[in-house]
Amino acid sequence: MGHFLLYKLIPALILAVFIVLMNSGTFLKHPRGTDDNVPKYFNLLHTSIQARHWPEAASYLNKLESAWRKIVPRIQFSEERDEINNFQHSLARLKGYLEAREKAQALAELKEIVETWADLGN
Repeated sequence: MGHFLLYKLIPALILAVFIVLMNSGTFLKHPRGTDDNVPKYFNLLHTSIQARHWPEAASYLNKLESAWRKIVPRIQFSEERDEINNFQHSLARLKGYLEAREKAQALAELKEIVETWADLGN
């Protein structure tokens, strides 16, 4: 019985835990509260950029970045590092476009952020 546990059951359980962990990105990216709801800010940012309300858009972007920082530790083991980096780089570019008050580029970057978010966990 001891050899069965040591050589078969324990490795199988460890593999099962890792398989679940590595495939949990879709579940883990969903909000757990009000302060980590990343998708909530997509529409708010889009509306603010369309209306050229730059200070409001910058505020929403800061809240989006804060929510993103809360999500990253949960998904870092189940998502590709390139996708996480791509999201962060897009946030940085969007911040620059908002500072420059470039509506078209800001909207394009926001669309890329939304697409990257949709790809996380798939």
